[in-house]
Amino acid sequence: MDDDAGHERETPGEGDPGASSPAAAAAAPVDASPAPDPTSADTDLPKAPLASTPTPARRSRLSWLWWALPVVMVVEFYVYGHDGRLEICVGKEGDTDFSLVGQERTDANRWKFPRCETRENLGLRSQRDAKVTEGIEAACRGATIFRHQGEAKACVAGQQGWQHRVEGHWVPPWDRAYYEHLFWFLQ
Repeated sequence: MDDDAGHERETPGEGDPGASSPAAAAAAPVDASPAPDPTSADTDLPKAPLASTPTPARRSRLSWLWWALPVVMVVEFYVYGHDGRLEICVGKEGDTDFSLVGQERTDANRWKFPRCETRENLGLRSQRDAKVTEGIEAACRGATIFRHQGEAKACVAGQQGWQHRVEGHWVPPWDRAYYEHLFWFLQ
């Protein structure tokens, strides 16, 4: 018994509509007319709405930005107030005791206190050197006004036993000096 008895056998390329056999070419009608030009009705098709949701890559960049922004702000707040308050003290070796700074003055220790000045050094760009120089000059003027007269130049230069001590303190954002310096234009 032959299974193919009721079926016609097709040779390769015969039932293909795109086959290039002579029989297929004769059977296919040829349209010689050129394609019509598109009309305005053909070109004004409704367009798909643009995607309003960002792509996953864009979403991850935006997420990173929202995490980086608070970190940058905290770093900026720290840098702005870093060494924001400079305490500059001068004293003569043997006469003054720098450990008394911050303690209460009494009659017994009043001549042992160093002369101290405070300068503000707030901002993203530090002016520490200029502020220290200015503070040393002011502290030396105060230290040599009653005692050690005539030694102001030696005090500024740190000669003849004069010592300088400079301490920088961080100024937090809630400190009055911090926001007065930051918002100077509102005053």
